[in-house]
Amino acid sequence: MENPVQDIPSIIDLILCSSNSHKPQEVAKYYCENLEFKNFMTYIPSGRCSRDSFVALNQCYRGYICPGKTNVHEVFFNEEKNKVVIDVTHHARRGIFFWVDQPIRLIVKLDLTFGNDGKYIIKRQENLCQPEEAAGALVPLIVPSLLLFQKQMFTTACVVVGKWRRLIGWK
Repeated sequence: MENPVQDIPSIIDLILCSSNSHKPQEVAKYYCENLEFKNFMTYIPSGRCSRDSFVALNQCYRGYICPGKTNVHEVFFNEEKNKVVIDVTHHARRGIFFWVDQPIRLIVKLDLTFGNDGKYIIKRQENLCQPEEAAGALVPLIVPSLLLFQKQMFTTACVVVGKWRRLIGWK
């Protein structure tokens, strides 16, 4: 990539593992060999064959998540630190629940380095999202509702404990 802010929207499907059209050669063009990858369910540590693991992970995801539309809201690039943050919404459809369109709001953090050709390549990627949105792509309706209920119950318990601590003067 010569200019990440301009180039990233054209490869966002590759970054999100959501397109059937990307080949391993394209992954090699945009990702370094010892890439590190993290998301809500998987982790690939940086290592000698980590890019090959990333290609295999992409192929696995494409078998379960049907390609959907993707909206890139903003791309932030810090040129001094070679970091990119992408605010994106991906509309996922799981193979067996193909009629359910699950929007997943993601914040994608990329650490860049320079490749042999002097262009930017991705050396670390981290996908951040709310678990109930991601789970909605796997099991629609039931699991997201349970996770949201769990979050609300935990928040209520924390608020009650916080108010109780304030009531007794504990700081």
